[in-house]
Amino acid sequence: MTDKPTINSASTRSIAAIVGVAGVVFVSKLLGLGREIVVADRFGTSAEYDLYLIAIMLPALAYGIINFASYFLLVPYLTRFLEKRPADGGWRSIWGLFNRSILFSLAIAFLIMLGAPFLMRIWAGDYGGVEFKLIVFYCRIIALMVVLGTSEAYLRALLNVRHVFTWPAGGYIVENILFITAVVLFHNLLGVGAIIIGLLGGMIGQNIFLAARLIPSGGIAKYRLSLKTEHMDGMVSTILLLLGIELVNRSYFLFDRFVATDFGVGIISSLNYSQVLVQLPDAVVGFAIASVVFPKFAGADLSKQDNAFGKLYRNAIVGGMLLTIPLAAFFLVNATDLVQVVFFRGRFDASSVEMTATLLRPYTPTIVALFVISTSLRAAYGQGWTKQVLYLALIALAVKATATLVLPGFIGYPGITVATSISFTLMAVGLLLLCLTKIRANADISLLPGILRLILAGAISGLAGYLFASPIDSLLPGNSFGEAVGRLAISGLTILAAFLAAALLFGFRPYFALLFRRKYVS
Repeated sequence: MTDKPTINSASTRSIAAIVGVAGVVFVSKLLGLGREIVVADRFGTSAEYDLYLIAIMLPALAYGIINFASYFLLVPYLTRFLEKRPADGGWRSIWGLFNRSILFSLAIAFLIMLGAPFLMRIWAGDYGGVEFKLIVFYCRIIALMVVLGTSEAYLRALLNVRHVFTWPAGGYIVENILFITAVVLFHNLLGVGAIIIGLLGGMIGQNIFLAARLIPSGGIAKYRLSLKTEHMDGMVSTILLLLGIELVNRSYFLFDRFVATDFGVGIISSLNYSQVLVQLPDAVVGFAIASVVFPKFAGADLSKQDNAFGKLYRNAIVGGMLLTIPLAAFFLVNATDLVQVVFFRGRFDASSVEMTATLLRPYTPTIVALFVISTSLRAAYGQGWTKQVLYLALIALAVKATATLVLPGFIGYPGITVATSISFTLMAVGLLLLCLTKIRANADISLLPGILRLILAGAISGLAGYLFASPIDSLLPGNSFGEAVGRLAISGLTILAAFLAAALLFGFRPYFALLFRRKYVS
């Protein structure tokens, strides 16, 4: 890189906040992984679990669209709104917008309940009789998650703009604990109904937890049944753009599950498990970084000559890629052992391991792409570049749809995850170029060759892991849990050492210093 990352007291505070959030999120995501392990143990890649995953499609789509669009809209809006009001003012308008959001989500949930018998037929394939009735029944109950997701997004955004980060992250811990408890207690009695109870019960608990954090500020006491809002002029177009973008971004799995049904029982479930593993790094690293920098992106002024926005964006992207690139190499080299260690128990058998690992390998580039997307989206939304994001999302979706329909015909069901990796990578590159173009600072253009060097360092580490795979297998040749963990540990250390050596050689020492909050000395 041609210039060093900026290290000052603000950077130190940001990194401290990121580390704090990352720690809480890491615990939360471990519990989230634990809940998937519990589900795998009880349901495996069974036809029963496939039914649930089909039933949740429409509610999950609506949840994703409204939850993320609400959060991306609210952080910039609330950041600017609260700057103009005293810390204890403006609650009536804040709750008025909340009430509007809840009414909108209630209408969407009601439409899902009404339309489930007709819309679910698109993905239900040959399911009929009792099975199709179960899909519709599950879908209607799960639709409540749309309302709960909307309130969660609003409360999380309100806390984030008040610089409360760890508490919202802790809400996911509450959600996961309640989910796991419900599945463990009720799976024998209710089957996948226990998952539904855990899902909705966990979200209710999460909302209560977030609302409790607002009690000291007096916000909850000032709640009013009002629809009054302020400073919403011109916001309708932004809202529509955000909803359109999230509709596009959250539609990928609709194509996946439509095609997956042609490959028999268990592929839908295996897709879900592979997605859980791939999304885990971004859920920790990406969520932690993005939560802290989003309000900063929203408050940054590009017209100033200090280029604070560009420096913040560069440091966030490079810092995150230093963590996600070696993880992607590790997942690629060790897909089978990773799936075995995490999921191989109960009804998740050897064939489940093979299907999930086969889908996971071509999925691994998405680990890096998801992080770049999540950070770049917040930079773009913070500055109001929503229309350009929509164009990029439409292009990526067109690529995804085409590739998903074509590739499985040539390479089988792994073509589903290949298509996702291609489209996500395209979206990540597009957003990266968008942000760099808008920044228009020559110093930040050095980010592009820097990213290429990081990718090369990742390729070197992946090659090292691949070359050492045979000696590691000779040392630990068995299929037991302990031997799989041993192979993962040795391979992980090998990949990490190779990546660190390459990254330091390629000039990334200043960024490692920034990650560890130490002043860089040349």
